[in-house]
Amino acid sequence: AGIDQRQIFNLSAVFQARSDGDDSAVKPRGDWVQTVRTCKPIVAAVNGATYGIGLTMILPFDNIVASSEAKLSCAFIKMGIVPELGSSTFLVRRAGWGVASDLMLSGRAVDADEALRIGLVDVVVEPDALLDAAKARARTYGANSDTALRYVKELLTLNAVETDISLVQQREGELLAKAFESPEHKEAITAFQEKRAPKIR
Repeated sequence: AGIDQRQIFNLSAVFQARSDGDDSAVKPRGDWVQTVRTCKPIVAAVNGATYGIGLTMILPFDNIVASSEAKLSCAFIKMGIVPELGSSTFLVRRAGWGVASDLMLSGRAVDADEALRIGLVDVVVEPDALLDAAKARARTYGANSDTALRYVKELLTLNAVETDISLVQQREGELLAKAFESPEHKEAITAFQEKRAPKIR
C-alpha cells in the first residue's frame, strides 16, 4: 500500500516502510520527472533543511528560490543508498560534473550562499521574502503564452545534453513552425503593430 505522499518528508516513516520491503515508500506516484518537465513552469521555494528526496524532487524545476536559512544535501550516500528521480543527471545539468560528484559522493550539506555560488539554487533571499520572491519569479513566466512556455520547456529538456546540433536545430524548427501558427503568436504580432500589450490571457 505504501505510505501517504504527505508523509514523504517524514524520514522515519520512509526508512521504516523501506526496511519493511515497501519500495513505493520512496517513489512519488507517477512519472515525477516527466510531469515536471512537461507541465507549466514550476518555481521552488526552499526554506530550512532540504535533504535527499526533498532536494532531488526539485532539481528538474524551472527555478529554485531559497531562503538564506536553507540547507541542501544529497544525503543518500550517508544512508548507504543512491540518488533517484533523475537527480544523477539533473544535478549535473544544474551545477556541473564536479559539484554533482562532490555533493553526491560526500553527502555533505551546503548552506544557501554556497548553493547559489555552485548553481544548485538560482536566487537567495531572506526568509520573510521567500514566498513573495518565488511568486514574483513565477509570475514572470506565467505572463507568457502557455503554448510557448511548454515548447521552451520541451526544448530545454530534450536539448540540454544533446550532442547532435542538427537534431537540436531540427527540434527547434519543428516547434517554431507550430508556434508561428499559435493564436498567441498572432496576437503578439497584432499587438506589436498596434503598439499595445498583447492579450495573452
